[in-house]
Amino acid sequence: MTPRPRDPQGPAPAPLTGDPILRSTSRAVFALVLLFAFLLLWRGHNAPGGGFIAGLMTASALLLHRIAYGSSALRTDPVRLIPWGLALSFTTGLVPYLLGKPFLKSDYGYITTAITGEFEWATALIFDLGVFLIVVGGSLTIAYALTDVEPQETVEGDE
Repeated sequence: MTPRPRDPQGPAPAPLTGDPILRSTSRAVFALVLLFAFLLLWRGHNAPGGGFIAGLMTASALLLHRIAYGSSALRTDPVRLIPWGLALSFTTGLVPYLLGKPFLKSDYGYITTAITGEFEWATALIFDLGVFLIVVGGSLTIAYALTDVEPQETVEGDE
């Protein structure tokens, strides 16, 4: 088996990249899915949802963008999100422990503003944000690794 020479122009674009129907509909779908994902993240500590499902929805929207446009909407490598998410989630659990409370003990309170009225805040949202970053980073890293396969070896029958 001999190594296949690399294409000097880079990998070939995705088959649907440049499709005008996909591009125009993906803009609206991308925005709606991200909006719904952030809603799930926001209310996840009090209702069904949270960082995990919001991360999966965000990763799906980012994959749709990559399919439609041929490039990532993120300006960074998604694997870099994972340690930030781990640090945020671990710190959220560690702070109560250092204050003599159980690990991952959540605290909450209420703030009143002119725009939102009475608003509940909870430290569980910070933990969910860490989970969100881990899921987005991990999902996109796996998906990009699966879609960016470039065979390096030829086998019998390859031209």
